[in-house]
Amino acid sequence: MTLASFDPFGPALSPLALVAIGALVWLYLRGARRPRLVREQVSPLRHLLFASGVLALAFAFEGALAATGSRLFAVHQVQHLLLRLIGPILVVLSHPWPILRAGLPRALRHSLGRMGDRPGFAGAARLLTRLDVNFVLMIGALYIWQVPALHNAAVTLPWLALLAHLSMTAAGLGFFSVTLDRRAAPEGAIHGLRILALIGIILSNILLGSLTTLKGTVLYSGYDIAGRLWDFAPLADETVGGYTIWVPSSFVIVAAIILVFNGWNAVEVRQWNARHDWSGSNAAALEYPETAQELRLKVSDRNLRLVRTLALIAATMFVGAIVTVTTLVYAF
Repeated sequence: MTLASFDPFGPALSPLALVAIGALVWLYLRGARRPRLVREQVSPLRHLLFASGVLALAFAFEGALAATGSRLFAVHQVQHLLLRLIGPILVVLSHPWPILRAGLPRALRHSLGRMGDRPGFAGAARLLTRLDVNFVLMIGALYIWQVPALHNAAVTLPWLALLAHLSMTAAGLGFFSVTLDRRAAPEGAIHGLRILALIGIILSNILLGSLTTLKGTVLYSGYDIAGRLWDFAPLADETVGGYTIWVPSSFVIVAAIILVFNGWNAVEVRQWNARHDWSGSNAAALEYPETAQELRLKVSDRNLRLVRTLALIAATMFVGAIVTVTTLVYAF
């Protein structure tokens, strides 16, 4: 018997998830008591956001929701909503990384600092913080585990379900860490690309959710083997679950888009307020045009990119709608 399947309290309690969440909380509390190492002011709101995110993850991994999720597809999708989106976005919004780092033992902090100077480690870190990489992982964490064969296997195998849920949580934390990064380019991702990535996540939710909601056949028979609760009709169960993938998940991403726009605006306000701070180069003056001609020269390329982006979004949504309808007609 493996540790992943060791389950003395039934599916309502996952020992590995409990240990992981407990270790995360312990590390955060330890770091919060070391303000000198944190090196920044942490507001009560950030502590509240972190606590809310951890509670959302704990609620999804442990307790009644976890037990019910193994018996109903609709409830399982609520679990995925908490693990992949709501929990990670709340944790990332708290910007906990300085606090978590401060909570590490001194030797481990120094080791991480030395590893950051190594080319191999630095290259891996850059790869894992790329927007495109995290975008692919975020979509993959949803689509791979919704493949009927894998999903049905995860319903009956606790270790596989735990692997699926951990991978979703990791993908959510990585994706929102990049898209909600407080830093502007070049340290962080370009804000326009962050918006596009979030819109891509919405489109992926719409495609998979609508297919799952509107199809006319049962795909996830693993719940029938486990025994669906409350005599829920299989097709109705999957319809409700598909709606969860489709609508509530997309609303969470819409909230993330608003947050990115707010962050983008905050960056521009900081840049404008610092316009009189001489950086040692007169080239900085070009960032603040003073005539209409200078303004047109500055924004012409940016406006062209915006037009292309909007056209791409419209085309993508049109193609997505055609693919959805075609799949429903010919596949189901």
